[in-house]
Amino acid sequence: MNTLSPNAISNPILDFFAFVRRPDAAHIVTSRKAKLLIIVSLLGLSILLSVAGNVVSTSIETFIPMETEHIMAGEDEEFLRYMAIAGIPIIPFFEEVMFRLWLAPNLLFFFISFSLVTIQFAPMPFIDLLRAAGLEPIAPLVKIGFYLALGGLIVLWFWWRDRRGQRYADFFHRYVAVYYYVSVIVFGLLHLTNYTTVGAWWFAPLLVLPQLIGGFIYGYVRIRIGFWYAVLLHMADNLLFTLGDVMNMLFGPLGGVVWLAVLVLSSLAIVVVTFKQSLVLGEKAPLQA
Repeated sequence: MNTLSPNAISNPILDFFAFVRRPDAAHIVTSRKAKLLIIVSLLGLSILLSVAGNVVSTSIETFIPMETEHIMAGEDEEFLRYMAIAGIPIIPFFEEVMFRLWLAPNLLFFFISFSLVTIQFAPMPFIDLLRAAGLEPIAPLVKIGFYLALGGLIVLWFWWRDRRGQRYADFFHRYVAVYYYVSVIVFGLLHLTNYTTVGAWWFAPLLVLPQLIGGFIYGYVRIRIGFWYAVLLHMADNLLFTLGDVMNMLFGPLGGVVWLAVLVLSSLAIVVVTFKQSLVLGEKAPLQA
């Protein structure tokens, strides 16, 4: 009887839930084919959890009046054009760069993600001083310069520690759970900017429950099998749910319901097969830069 190595991965779904409970900085050493099988398994899980999350988020207003309004509400054709041009091929790439590129012991990746997120979403620094001096038009340039400098100072501090034997890789491995959970929370909550109005802010995280779920899964994929596989999974998620909107536009609500049923049943089949198969898909090893 063969005994599996304690680092062997045969069920990526079980490994995902174990990772969420206790993140570790280990990647899966395996073939490209096995990595794609892992992506398929997690795509099935992602769809099921996202559908459940959408049910929760769209049911909120039934029980808790929140006066929410999505920025694309009532603009089906414009929304589909946006998704086809940007939402499927482009937005997933940039979101992965912003929120998950830094999930590796690499200071350049940290600098890129930190700079992009802060420049895009952080408060405008010194805005009152700039207004008082009549320099408000240059506020965006000041913001870019400020957060690039701040990111650079953080990187320089880690580099200084690294030169003295306190390796950034060791720091990352020690605090990988903090990195992971921060990436999930920031990714989810920043999607609240998709809404023009949000009442009852204490329930607002439920509006972005699907994005929080996505953050957990994409972050796991980024650490376990790599950045580009997280991009691939993110694109696949967006594509499959956008096809549901297309079906709804072409064939009415029935088309959307049929597509959703096909998506859910297919995802259930993928998850069942994942639990029934006994192939070893790879082994965990310490994550490298």
